[in-house]
Amino acid sequence: MTTMNTTTIPTKMFMLCVIAILQMALCLSANRPVPPYLHICRKSDPNLIGCMRKSIETIRPYLIRGIPELDIPSIDPIDIGDLLVSEKTQSNGVQITAKNIKSYGSSKYVLRNLDVVDYGNLYTFEVYFPYMYVEGTYDVNGQVLLLPIRGSGKFAGNFTDCTGNVRLQFARTNTDQVQIKKFLIKIKVGRGSIKLFNLFNGEKTLGDAVNAVINENFDVVSQDVIPLVEKALQKTLKRIATKITQNFKYDQVFPL
Repeated sequence: MTTMNTTTIPTKMFMLCVIAILQMALCLSANRPVPPYLHICRKSDPNLIGCMRKSIETIRPYLIRGIPELDIPSIDPIDIGDLLVSEKTQSNGVQITAKNIKSYGSSKYVLRNLDVVDYGNLYTFEVYFPYMYVEGTYDVNGQVLLLPIRGSGKFAGNFTDCTGNVRLQFARTNTDQVQIKKFLIKIKVGRGSIKLFNLFNGEKTLGDAVNAVINENFDVVSQDVIPLVEKALQKTLKRIATKITQNFKYDQVFPL
């Protein structure tokens, strides 16, 4: 169950960190004036990592407000929209959907362990969030920890010490375009709690009991469902990153 919120924690911020890295090159490549919040970093910079960190910090206040010209909404709160978290299968006993999701606290992100493994090819980084609050609506049907669970309504969650590790790999196509070859994500949530309202059509006693079991077994529930979330995020974020880079030549996105 926690997955509804675990998903929302990193989704847009991973996208925005990728945008922050790519946009350092994209504005220059489009032959238009470079706005003050985009600091260009080149491979030849002897302090490339420091330059990229500075660029991402410089863009933070603009991300908080939103950047309409880049079609980037405010990151706090983040309007995440709808997610199909988990489909019921023989090996997975619960189906979860979450809608109208909003996440608060993303502006406090900390970028850690940024590494240009191979410029223009492979990048790795970690994003840390001290605290996140998430709200939205849910629909669930199945079993969690051998308990039957069914219901739909609002949900709210509080989470601390959230991290996401990203491995982003690019490639050059035969037409010199940028291809997102791999977008791998590993998610970890430190501590958290979630409240699902209106479980079992508002049966309070049963709903409170199931909520209590979920929160008492937060780590177990998260471990069971996080791999499904990671797979969904990888597919979604790869599509987003491809949309950003598809109109640019490889040498434009990664200037020397």
